[in-house]
Amino acid sequence: MKTVINSDRIVFLDNIRSLIIILVLIFHSGASYGTGVEFWPFHDNNPSGVIDFFMFLCDVFFMAILFFIAGYFVPADLLKKGLPGFIKSKVNRLGFPWLIITVLALPVLDYIHYLVNHIKQSLPTAGFVEYWLLCMKKVSDFYIGWMDMSAYHYMTNSFYQRYMWFISLLLFFFILFALGYTLKSRLTKQNRQKSNTIDSRPDIVKIVSITSILMVVLFGITRLVIYPEFMGNGWFSLGNIIQFQFGKIVIYGCCFGLGIRAFCGKWFASNNSIGKPWAWAIVCFCLFGLNMLALKNVGSSEEPALIAKIAFCVFYPLWTLSFLGLFVSFAYRYRNKPTKFNMSLANNSYNMYLVHYIIPFTFPLILSGISMPTLVKFTIVSVVTLFFSYSFSVFIMKPISKIIRKKLYNRGRANFA
Repeated sequence: MKTVINSDRIVFLDNIRSLIIILVLIFHSGASYGTGVEFWPFHDNNPSGVIDFFMFLCDVFFMAILFFIAGYFVPADLLKKGLPGFIKSKVNRLGFPWLIITVLALPVLDYIHYLVNHIKQSLPTAGFVEYWLLCMKKVSDFYIGWMDMSAYHYMTNSFYQRYMWFISLLLFFFILFALGYTLKSRLTKQNRQKSNTIDSRPDIVKIVSITSILMVVLFGITRLVIYPEFMGNGWFSLGNIIQFQFGKIVIYGCCFGLGIRAFCGKWFASNNSIGKPWAWAIVCFCLFGLNMLALKNVGSSEEPALIAKIAFCVFYPLWTLSFLGLFVSFAYRYRNKPTKFNMSLANNSYNMYLVHYIIPFTFPLILSGISMPTLVKFTIVSVVTLFFSYSFSVFIMKPISKIIRKKLYNRGRANFA
């Protein structure tokens, strides 16, 4: 049976996205209070193992889930706007904020840490304009190759997009899918009516199984063959425009594609079964134990056994996928009703992501001179980050965007008249 696609919002996916964005904000709030983010410019003198574990756990799944949700909504958006309109809308929504933040905001935040550290060490400091020009020189290098993350404390040494890597990679995925889909449609000479219909038969088990195998194979190839070091960060730069972890990009790509297939297969329509949360939870817990065992064996020697490496390459991507199944199945059953607050979070989550970085990147410097437990500092930074990000989006970014849209609309009407 054929069903015409629609672009209605999916409440439980909105709720998952809002939750993941909140976790991302808390994750960045903990970077100064753990040891896992070596390239973070400031670390507290008393790092917490609890925070390290929290950040390790979140890093397994939260970006993969965001790519899945982005993939789910992209087909309808493309069919609604067409290729030119789709690309224009994504460049406006993702490309321009990426450019403004990486060229203007990140150098400012970077300069703050530069000043603090140089003043502490009684070293001479450069003015901001000079510092910014040095940053832009690094940006314009258009470096292609592996990234040494230990060198990314200052943008004057090496350029790193920091949290904006997600925006540039997501834009790349959007454009790649749009071009590929349009080319395929033209080659197969599909008419508009046919390309707007999708197969509504649920094929969840089959597609998830194929995706699992693909993720394991690609992840294993990147780790065992492509990575300079098996347990290295594996960050790669494509001309400073796109920066990503080679091992994880295959996971993100597969999750993005899985989201597209979930939409095309109408997985969440007519009460199609997507699994029970408790079953996904059991799988996730078992894979957690297997991953910890594999990581222990991999990290126990300078040259780990091949079997330990293979085990990690199998268990890690499957663990990521199990988290995706757990979040989706749970939210599908228990977080599928709209509330005013959840709708507000969903409408502001993207803006929250864009503006939040200023707090976890600078506020720990203020708390560094205050004697209090590390977990208390982490909690304070997290709360301030969430409150600032949400408030800034609601009371500043949203009103400004409404004014801009109104002016553009009036200008369009005037030109038409």
